[in-house]
Amino acid sequence: MKKVLTLLAMASMFAFASCGPDNPETPEKPDPDPVIPTLTLSAANIDVSGIDGDYMAVVDNAAKTIKISLEYADKENAKALTVSFLNIPEGFTTEYQKTFNYSNGATQTVTFKYEEKTAAEYVISVTIGAADPKFLTLTVAGQNAMGGEVQLSGAAALSALAVEFTVDPAETVVSVNGNAIESGAALDFSDKLNGVTFTLTCGEAVKTHQVVVKTSGIRKAERVWGHYVQPKNVEDSWYATATRGIEGWWQRTIAMDDQYVYIAQHGKDAVGPYVLSMTDGELVKTLSGTGIEGGTHIASAVRTIPDGSGYRVLLCNLAIGGTLKVYTWDSLDANPKVVLSYENTDGLRLGDKMGIIGTWEDGIISFLSGNGADSHKLYRFAVKSGVINATPTVVEVDGFGKASYGQEYKYSDTEYVVSCAGERPILFNVSGNTYTRALTFDSSIFGATDEGINFFEFNDQKYMAFAHLEDGMTDCSLRIIPLVGDSLSAALSALSATAAAGENLGVFRYGLSDPQECPIAGFKSGNSLCDCIVREIGGETYIAALSEGAGVSLFKLEE
Repeated sequence: MKKVLTLLAMASMFAFASCGPDNPETPEKPDPDPVIPTLTLSAANIDVSGIDGDYMAVVDNAAKTIKISLEYADKENAKALTVSFLNIPEGFTTEYQKTFNYSNGATQTVTFKYEEKTAAEYVISVTIGAADPKFLTLTVAGQNAMGGEVQLSGAAALSALAVEFTVDPAETVVSVNGNAIESGAALDFSDKLNGVTFTLTCGEAVKTHQVVVKTSGIRKAERVWGHYVQPKNVEDSWYATATRGIEGWWQRTIAMDDQYVYIAQHGKDAVGPYVLSMTDGELVKTLSGTGIEGGTHIASAVRTIPDGSGYRVLLCNLAIGGTLKVYTWDSLDANPKVVLSYENTDGLRLGDKMGIIGTWEDGIISFLSGNGADSHKLYRFAVKSGVINATPTVVEVDGFGKASYGQEYKYSDTEYVVSCAGERPILFNVSGNTYTRALTFDSSIFGATDEGINFFEFNDQKYMAFAHLEDGMTDCSLRIIPLVGDSLSAALSALSATAAAGENLGVFRYGLSDPQECPIAGFKSGNSLCDCIVREIGGETYIAALSEGAGVSLFKLEE
């Protein structure tokens, strides 16, 4: 109102003065004391440019401050920051350095003027946000580790895995256990519980990132115990008198339950299997042989079969013609009883090996015919509720030439493997009682004496384990091969392709002769006298393997 009133008074003066005939026109003069409107700023009046990230402006009109917060990424841009004022009320002007170095806490004052008069002064300051150090990329052994977990094959050596990374901000320092590392460093990830903790430091900001490397499959098989043919680990041990050439005993098959390992004493006397402690491999006892009789070899193959409360021990004789018998024991202290008696009128060789599929309640006990015939047959005896049907289903399995005896092994409902000494194992596609040859195992990987074939899964990886005669059949090893594929046929084909390309098959090999004295000058085995069995016990996986010319060992698989 003051301004308006002043302007009206001046108009009257001009009107009065014009009445004088000689007065010239007097120019208008500015109000020496104009009324300055109140200036109120908000964040909407502040514009910041020359930055890469976001910013936030906070105006305190009472304190006359303008505080601008930048992200850490714009730390360098604070050295030449442009601050502009938008939509300032009409009549106001500003005096300040529009582009200014606000780094290191520097401030500047902007003066707002109204008609040449200072209306207000605000102090502009800039703060830089804390750094947010982080990995932009992180790999361990070539696998993405941004999620904190890496899955590798169990065969991987976790003690020295290559780590590669990029970080933001670029000046972030990455350290492990207090030591700065560069991208490409090799770190130890053997601790699969705690892994490796990376510390990222940028300025005063510190962050951590933990990476755990988990392995699928087997890391190694730890030998729990072993008995060896040569050298004898204990001169007066029971095993020193239990090998071929001494008292006429052979070991051809091995079996296992949750407490014991069983070895058949393959010979001509009525003797039950050896019973070994799972814990230390010491001889616990020998099962009773009372009533065991008949056959070319009275005690030939030992197996165990799940019976609902544990495992039942089964033993068969070797019948080249004559009567094929299977025995069982109701306890370790019981006498054996006959659970199958079959007149082998075909005159073929049955009982060198004994196949077990399923359980004592619902399963199959099978024998593969031998005697060097061109045509081979599987004699499959059904088991229902602990009773073995003495009338077998006889199935033709072709493709072995004049190979000798062996055993069938189930992979799935439609894929079975049959081994036959003198020939490499053959995979059959099975439909009902029809076995159709699918493929013969690759000669560059498998031998003609591979026995004790087991299919199992360990730590999310499928495997096949078997005993493999080597060194002219004077020694033997446990072989474990990873299987990758939707079917056994696909897995075996993939193995063949890998072998043909000269690439690593990932095979685990463990000798059955004394690991300190291997190889040995042992007994040469011409009869495929080797075997192995895989069993999961209390969440742990064990493999017992044997060869009459080398020894017997128990292994425990480790992740």
